[in-house]
Amino acid sequence: MNAWSGEDGDVMGPTVARAASSAKPNTPPLKNGNDLRESGYLIAVGSRTSRFRRKYKKRLPFIVIIIIFILLLIAFIIITILYALAIHRKPPKICRSPECLRSAANLALSMDMTANPCENFYQYVCGNWGSDHPRPDAYRSYDWFRDKQTKVYTIVRDFLNRNTSHQPKAVQQAKDMFLGCMNTETLDKRGLKPVIAVLETLGLPPFPTFINATEDFDYSAYTFDWLDTVIKVKTQIGMDVLIGFDIFTDPKNSSVYRLIMGSPETTNPFPSTHTERKRHNGRRNLKDLINFITKTTDFLYKIDRRSDKADVDEEKIAHIHKIFYAELMKLFVLEEDAVNKSKLTELELDQNIIHTADEYYEASTDIYELESDNSTDIDDEDFQNIPEYTVDEIQSHTDSVVENNNGTASPIWKRYLEGIFNVSNTVLDFENDKILVSEPDLKYMSLMAAYVSKTPPVVLELYIWIKVVEVMSIHTTTELRDMFQRAYEQTHAHETIPPRSLQCANAVNDMLGMAVSYGIADPHFFNVTKPKIITMIDELKNSLAHLVGQARWMDDNTKVATYQKIIEMKTLIGFPDWLLEDGKLEEYYEGIEIDPEKHLENMININQVKTKKVLNKFREGNNFTWATDPTEVNAYHTFQENTITVPMVMLQHPFFDLGLDSLNYGSLGTVLGHEITHGFDNFGRQFDKNGNMLPWWSNNTISSFVNMTRCFVDQYSEYYLPELDEHVDGKKTLGENIADNGGLREALAALKHHLRKRGPEPKLPGFEHMTPEQLFFLSYGNLWCGVSTRDSLKSDLEDEHSPQMFRARGALQNSEEFARAWHCPPGSAMNPHKRCVIF
Repeated sequence: MNAWSGEDGDVMGPTVARAASSAKPNTPPLKNGNDLRESGYLIAVGSRTSRFRRKYKKRLPFIVIIIIFILLLIAFIIITILYALAIHRKPPKICRSPECLRSAANLALSMDMTANPCENFYQYVCGNWGSDHPRPDAYRSYDWFRDKQTKVYTIVRDFLNRNTSHQPKAVQQAKDMFLGCMNTETLDKRGLKPVIAVLETLGLPPFPTFINATEDFDYSAYTFDWLDTVIKVKTQIGMDVLIGFDIFTDPKNSSVYRLIMGSPETTNPFPSTHTERKRHNGRRNLKDLINFITKTTDFLYKIDRRSDKADVDEEKIAHIHKIFYAELMKLFVLEEDAVNKSKLTELELDQNIIHTADEYYEASTDIYELESDNSTDIDDEDFQNIPEYTVDEIQSHTDSVVENNNGTASPIWKRYLEGIFNVSNTVLDFENDKILVSEPDLKYMSLMAAYVSKTPPVVLELYIWIKVVEVMSIHTTTELRDMFQRAYEQTHAHETIPPRSLQCANAVNDMLGMAVSYGIADPHFFNVTKPKIITMIDELKNSLAHLVGQARWMDDNTKVATYQKIIEMKTLIGFPDWLLEDGKLEEYYEGIEIDPEKHLENMININQVKTKKVLNKFREGNNFTWATDPTEVNAYHTFQENTITVPMVMLQHPFFDLGLDSLNYGSLGTVLGHEITHGFDNFGRQFDKNGNMLPWWSNNTISSFVNMTRCFVDQYSEYYLPELDEHVDGKKTLGENIADNGGLREALAALKHHLRKRGPEPKLPGFEHMTPEQLFFLSYGNLWCGVSTRDSLKSDLEDEHSPQMFRARGALQNSEEFARAWHCPPGSAMNPHKRCVIF
């Protein structure tokens, strides 16, 4: 038999036949070692392990079976657990709140899903916004900000129409003012008498003397104290004519106020009938200074009163204006029955009126050129060194210019300031109360003095008369409003006057904004909304501080100063804390009287009270008050107070309360980040933590900063509008572009920190496949959705903000996180090889 046998392994040897135990074994002859091994008599040392291998080979199948069984058992247990978890696992939590559903619907309806987000993200997010939000005829452009402001006016209108009891006096006055504005029957019945009464108090005739309603009028003998009238216009209706004057905080010491003079600033002291922000014709250096100190997101488009209608030439515009002014003067001539009193025929009188309109237009053009020709871009360094003069020094300078222009010098500036402050409790010290005047403004003041010294008094009276009557008359009769509207539509394409109720709501909101805010303020704001905004702002500040810490272009000392400015930055959120306190609103509007039968007089009274308060506060310290009313859809950064202001209407849909933090931070968070960043952009870097215009950045840091800004200038200058065949001005828009980019980066970092602290947020219905980062970028892009006409785009290019599609595009192109979130391939439009980053 075979004891072990095998073909490959060690074996004992050939088969052995065994004899009976009693038999004597046969002993073969001795052989050598190999023979013995071959015959099976000698065993190699290694064959012992072979014995063990043979034993394990018997056990191997059993071990393998055991291992397989264990593995199968483990797999079974894992599958069972996974199955059990799958059965009991809840689906992803989806936000079903009204806010989330509304946000999801707005995003979905705005988006163009056929667009590639990596090539044109603005089209992807906003491609269908216009069809879902058709532009009203009242606006040349329409976006979320216009949409919200219109709704605010509607809410204000409804509140002012509603009967309420136990309201503060100022709230009731707001309601009475609204009634007076809406009472067009009374306005028509009173006619032009309110305007003529105001003209009399200003030292102006019922209609311009230049018309010469009598045939024997002697122009050379006519006298007119233009300066006295200009003073009265400023103190009685709050309007600048020929001379601009204001009181503002000292750029180098924000705790005190200074006198500022220059070209006219407040050229229309009354609310606009187009619910637009007031804008003066052309550049004004006084306004440049004020805008420099107070930067805003400027969401509401400002419309120049001069036409920008592309297909209307200058001669046609001039003709439209002259006809309008002739019609305006003719109404006042008829009101005074001058036609019947005149020795001239009606045709001769009409010819005189047309000639008067021509004369006014020429004078207006001359004075406008004095402003525009002497308005230049002021370098950053110039703002730090605005000259200050005594009134005598200004007089001496302007006198020399007048005499060099063959004019007759006369004392102007001291008399003007004395006349202005006569209505206040403040007495000026002309030796110590120096006046801030920029070089371009001083040049304007000098040339203006030369101009008036050589201009006939009857022409100066005409110029002032029309300037004043123009802004008052539109707030009187239906006939005058219609006349204004016809001229406006002829020179402004695609725009009409809003309904009367919204005009009046805007007027009340403009003049009595705090009283209106009291009426529509949410009493739960302090306990619900404000804490959330405070948290968001704190996170944004922390994010900026972290980004500053990573910046290699800042030296350590500048970083420390930056941290201190961030810490000291104040925020005014929603509405003033005192607004809902008993008696505070009455104190705020002390001195104002409203008569529901006298709309024009109501506005004039409010302006008079405000003017006196501004003059009276000249000796007081700056109390860092609100820069705007809580009902304005805007946000402000006030450089000289190191403060950002966030009105309560910005804390609502579509900017906040969107359901998810990713959406809130992508919208309002980026707006707030924008305002925070303004404190450190190319303008804000000049103001320290106390709001004083003092150097606080090292020279090396400034040099590095300036070098880095060139990237932004080049990037935005490449953005092209084919409709106009023009590019964005990257230099003019630099400050706002830096703020946009910084605000986006801060808000995204703040969101990530917020979600790490609070945990993951629910999914947005219809957008369950998107990450919080993607929703953040969607919300940011949606913030800038809008529709524009060609004219509004042209206005956009003149503004310090880039057009809205480029505000979205630029910041996102510079965001590496955006490219990662949307998986944009390198070199695609939204993932360029070169990015511009400062903060």
